[in-house]
Order: sequence, then C-alpha cells, then structure tokens
Amino acid sequence: MKYPKFGLIRQKFEKGDYPDVSRMVRRELERSNLLARIGKGDRVLITAGSRGIESMNEVLRTCVAAVREAGGEPFLYPAMGSHGKGTAEGQLEVLSHLGITDASIGVPIHTELQVVEIDRIFDSVPVYADRAALDADHILIVNRIKEHTEYIGDTESGILKMAVVGLGRQPGAETMHRLAVNISYYKAIHAIAGSLFRNLRILGAVALLEDHSNRLRRVEAIPAGEVVAREPQLLQESKIYKPKLPFEELDILLIDEIGKEISGTGMDTKVVGRIMNVYEKECESPRITRIVVRDLSETSGGNATGIGLADYTTRRAVEKIDFKATITNCVSAVAPEKGRIPLAFESDREAMDAALRTIGIWTPDRVRAAWISDTKSLEWLAVSSALAEAVRNEPWIESYEGGRLFDLPYDSAGNLPTLKSFLQSQPGHAIHQGRGHSPQSTEESKRARMKKR
Repeated sequence: MKYPKFGLIRQKFEKGDYPDVSRMVRRELERSNLLARIGKGDRVLITAGSRGIESMNEVLRTCVAAVREAGGEPFLYPAMGSHGKGTAEGQLEVLSHLGITDASIGVPIHTELQVVEIDRIFDSVPVYADRAALDADHILIVNRIKEHTEYIGDTESGILKMAVVGLGRQPGAETMHRLAVNISYYKAIHAIAGSLFRNLRILGAVALLEDHSNRLRRVEAIPAGEVVAREPQLLQESKIYKPKLPFEELDILLIDEIGKEISGTGMDTKVVGRIMNVYEKECESPRITRIVVRDLSETSGGNATGIGLADYTTRRAVEKIDFKATITNCVSAVAPEKGRIPLAFESDREAMDAALRTIGIWTPDRVRAAWISDTKSLEWLAVSSALAEAVRNEPWIESYEGGRLFDLPYDSAGNLPTLKSFLQSQPGHAIHQGRGHSPQSTEESKRARMKKR
C-alpha cells in the first residue's frame, strides 16, 4: 500500500510568562479570604484527583501550608469516583502514579473508604459522601476547570463535578451517571452538588485554569456560595485556551497513547469529536472518519476507558488492559461503549493499513491524516502532505524545515516510534519544546486563534 508523505507542523500556541505556582495560589487564598473560617485544630479535607494536571503537587503543597498557617490540620482525600478500581488501595496507587504521596505533599492521605448516604433528592435518588467528608470540619475542593468529556453544558468538568464524583466515591459517581440517563449530565451534577454543598462544610474551591500547552496559567479561589455562579464564566475562559486540532475534517487520526491522566475518557472527546454517549448531544466537529490508538499510557494503570472511541488499535494496547479497572470505570460511568475493544492488529502498520482501506476512495496526495502523541499534546503534529499544504500559509502554523516531507518511520516489525521520540531524533530536536521558532506577539496569537475558530 502506497502511503502519503508526512510533514511536521507546529501550532503557535501563546506562551505566557506566568508567576510561580505557589505565589498564584497564596495570592488567591489571601484575596478571597477563603480560609478565614478555619479554627485552631480544625480538620480540613483537601481533594486530590486522578487527572495529570501540571503543577498539581505544588498547588496541593501550597494549600496544605496555607491551611496549617491558618491553624488547621489538613489531609488529602483521594477524590476520583470509580478510578483505581473504586477501591481505597487502588486510588492511593493512582495518586502515587501522579507523584502525590504523603512524603511529596507533606501531609497524611486518607486511606479508608466508608461511603454513607447523606440525603435523598427527587424522592428516591441517594446522595453519597465518604465519612471523611462528612466528619471534616472544612472541605477545600481543588480541581481544573475544563470541558467535560461526556456532555456539553454551561458547567462541565470542574468544581461541581469534583464534589459529586470525588466526595461521593464510586457510589456517588455511579448514581450521578445513572441519574444523567434520566435527566442529563448537567442537571444530575447540579442536583447532587446542591445537596452536597448544603450538607457538607465546604469552604470553597481553588480553580485551576491552563493554557494551550497544559501549563497552569491562572488560579482562582472561590467561596462556596459563589461556585455555581462563577464556574460557567471560568469554563468559557478555559475554552479560549484549550488545545485543539488545527483541522475540522480528517480521514485518519493516529494517536500514540490514551490514559486516564490524559483525559477522563483516555482521549479528549471534544478534541476527537466523538462523545459517543447515547443520552447526550454529539460533537459537531471535528469530523474524523477513522481513529487509530497505538497504546495505553503506563500511568493509566491498565484502565482503558475510552478505547471504544477508536476504530482500530494494536494487540500490545489490548494486552495492557486491566479489565477489572476498565469495567469498574465504564459501568460506574454508565458508558459501556467507552470500553469496547476495537479491531486490534499485531502492528501499527497493519492498523494504519486497515484505516486507509476504510476511508473511501483516496490517493496518497489527498489523504487527510494526522499523527499526535495524545489529545493533550497538540503543539506538534505530523500531518499528511495534503494537510501540510492546506495550512502552509496560515499565521498560527509553523512548518518544520520548510515543510520537508518524510515517510512514516516504521521499523522492521511494522511499528512506529512515539511522535515525541521521533521529534527528538530530528536535527534541532528541541522543536518539540517550542524552541527555535520566531516569536509571535500576544495580539497576533489571539487574532490567529479567533480566525481559526
């Protein structure tokens, strides 16, 4: 099979010179006076989730230090619903994979799991919280504000969702997802979060906002009473800085790896344009005919949630699946389709061959294919010649070495290196870190982003 040629392109994401993380967090805690209600000896629960959020360790360390300075006794609480097989041990292991441990944060991590029913809504729907959340004198929710992988709404993934899924553990997560089948994700999250905010001693939240390169761009501390009104505004802000593919239509998207630390569904549904949720609205763009997933990330711990969004994968990816972890996550999320196993091939080449055979009639110079590391890492892409030509003169795109084209670098077994390692092998390999390019002004970058959107 004759393949298209590929070239390397870079999206010129705006790169800010942000102050250090600890300063950002401390400034916001002081501005909001969020910790003023903490009394001497009060036990303060601080949430720690399962997403791979840059600088999360430093954010948590700073929150811990600030709580101690206010007289409180902080502890970290694994807040991740059904992740880590829904067990206390599994969730501690997830945090450890992310570098979040007693030693790294300097504070105890809650090691027990005792879920209790604290309320009923709609007459018969239970609201759950872990005993640790019920007994804590105060709760500080720490989470990133971003789009949710399962629905489209005024609030998506953020503070309210962390309260429902995180504080409620696996039963709370499953109840929310089951209720969503009846009334939608948005309404289910808001209804359960309303009960939790009424029944638990929640101080408020530390909201994290990232830039296009997944760097922590801004922090905002929000008192509990202002979360419902403020979160929709922060979600709109987060969308401006979210990384996305620079194309609205693709024949093939080749993804090196998926994992829970990358996205709740392994790959970001809004990036690939596939929510695949039978009771929620589907994405309108981008439109991708075939998705090929090459592997699972090591940090995912075998949780392959989201692999069902792909059309093709490899045997090595399937062999890494921890089916108990994946089943627990998918069933709790009422999303069995996310755990379906795509057609799996012995090599990357075979998977790509199958993808090319199922995109219709094509010629190498017309195939619209892109190769990415994962759905969070979208600054550098390898794209087919047709796509490279389509964006050659766009102001937000830079072509490596003037658009030099190459064949996909299969080895003798028909497998590819990761895109990151391939970039590192190129002359001037620092390109994958965004160096060696002409700077673009903030205003030019903003105009380019608006034109693209």
